Amino acid sequence: MVPMKAFRRSLQAGAAALVLVSGSQSAPAAPAAPIQVDLKLALATDVSGSVDNDEFRIQRQGTAEAFADPEVVKAIQSGSLGRIAVAMFDFSSPEFAQVIIGWHVISDRASAEAFANLIREAPRTPGRRTSVSSALELGTLLLESSEKDIIATRRVIDVSGDGPNNDGNPMTEVREKTLAQGIIVNGLPIMDESGNGYFPNLDKYYAACVAGGRGAFVVVVHSFKDFGAAMRRKLILEISQNQSQIKEALNGPAKGTLVRQIAAAPAGPNVSPQVLRAAPNEFSERCDIQGGFGGFGGRF
Repeated sequence: MVPMKAFRRSLQAGAAALVLVSGSQSAPAAPAAPIQVDLKLALATDVSGSVDNDEFRIQRQGTAEAFADPEVVKAIQSGSLGRIAVAMFDFSSPEFAQVIIGWHVISDRASAEAFANLIREAPRTPGRRTSVSSALELGTLLLESSEKDIIATRRVIDVSGDGPNNDGNPMTEVREKTLAQGIIVNGLPIMDESGNGYFPNLDKYYAACVAGGRGAFVVVVHSFKDFGAAMRRKLILEISQNQSQIKEALNGPAKGTLVRQIAAAPAGPNVSPQVLRAAPNEFSERCDIQGGFGGFGGRF
């Protein structure tokens, strides 16, 4: 098993950075009592060696633009409380996993834009290999350790990356532990054929080995340039309590994206975007490649 010391150091830094961001607050302030939100969302970004600096910048900028988008703000405000809490961290090899933005509460345009600016300013964390399992472990620690400060009915880890798990603890074991705590895992696999870490069946891998929990889904990006549009759509599906907005997001996919519904819900007609129930596939029994790069036919 991989030691958790590095995770906990990163987690302590993230917990210490807990702030509330709102249109009327310009300075961080710790809440006097637990705050209730509709959703606690831990965003995990792949910074492994297969993600070059241009691709990294596209991910950061795309995520920032998605949070500042009016439709995402509308989704946030559609909840019963009208606010969510978000934290963000980078992952690669377990020893490099690091919280880059601690918990922030977003409730309106001003707080969304403030969070977007933090994303744009966040430097890249060093990284080597791809430990998706460490992303779930650190995401779980972030969610669990903040329970005394932030309470939510839904807790989600959102993983975006360009390759399968090839480092850290066993993927299946970690995923099962995560889901057993009632945490939902959604995924945004990047399948850019021109990218260094292109893996042709990453969508199936994410559906079988990464995403899970009630209502979980995978949004597939087929080009890094489409990352922002895919992130925007994913956030709307993840956050919104407005059924009309959810239907619009499902029925109007951005070019180059695909939404795969993998929740235990009745299957609907096979229309675009493709909607699938959770089901085992050829990756279900081989979610790990501890042998290193090339085990699945690519660099990641």
